[in-house]
Amino acid sequence: MEYRTLGKTGYRVSVIGLGTMVHAGHFGPMKDEESLAAIDTALELGINFIDTSDAYGAGYSETLLGKALKGNRDKVILATKGGNVMVGPDKGKRNFAVDYIDRVLHESLQRLQTDAIDLYQLHNPTVDAMRKGEIWELLDKRKKEGKIRHYGVSINSVEEALAAIEGGKAETVQLEYNLLDQLAGEKVFSAAEKASVGIVVRVPLRRSLLTGKLKPEDQQRFQGEDVRARNFAGDAFKKQLEKVEKLRFLAKPGRSLAQAAIAFCFAHPAVSTVIPGGRNPHQVRENAAAANMRLSGEELERIAELWRTELSAK
Repeated sequence: MEYRTLGKTGYRVSVIGLGTMVHAGHFGPMKDEESLAAIDTALELGINFIDTSDAYGAGYSETLLGKALKGNRDKVILATKGGNVMVGPDKGKRNFAVDYIDRVLHESLQRLQTDAIDLYQLHNPTVDAMRKGEIWELLDKRKKEGKIRHYGVSINSVEEALAAIEGGKAETVQLEYNLLDQLAGEKVFSAAEKASVGIVVRVPLRRSLLTGKLKPEDQQRFQGEDVRARNFAGDAFKKQLEKVEKLRFLAKPGRSLAQAAIAFCFAHPAVSTVIPGGRNPHQVRENAAAANMRLSGEELERIAELWRTELSAK
């Protein structure tokens, strides 16, 4: 496993981390035994960065992770998030009021069964929220108390990422970056490098699209809480699958398309860690093996050309 420095935090994190949204059932039903086995496998393979959120299963993912890490807490740089309301009358909204974030931060500590969160991230904060000093003052206070060790943001847009970096408070930025969405590489990574802000890449497999295993008929099984029911509604799924076909050349003997997709993400030096989900030990092992793979200069040039001419179009 390769390790890189996570921006100003100074942490040495595995270039392949583990995202735990899948373990809360957001990509179809899950069994706890599979989730726990996947987390155990990640630790065995040297994965030391695990990311979760109080929004994943309304705290379920954090609770599961708290159980999984008993006796192994010191092996993990544990990251979680707060700001998305998942229960009550405001479900589906975002709240970055100081009192709210302070409450959910303490609730995360309890669910994770830990005295300190290594990286606490505001979950999809607005530009306005990041420009107000109160929320950063709260995080500074909790950092001094030892309840969190570092803090950053997880964002949805280039504008939000740049606001986080320019504000000078966020130590890390988590964002989407993959073969089908390379905007962050064009517009964010350079600024992050200059400011020593660590980049955490999520959705490297574009919600399973870049495994190359999905077919048009799979759309009908994206139901209920499966995030793909929303992300791939209507013709969007078919259009995305057509783009994936243009990337098949990256799969070759000894390297799956999924592994090539993950390797593409950390090919950029600004990226500290990539956090694919892993439903089970097999998926975690396949993802982790990508740490030892490198795309050639010719492959990267072909990817760049496809992005300019075909992949970037909606």
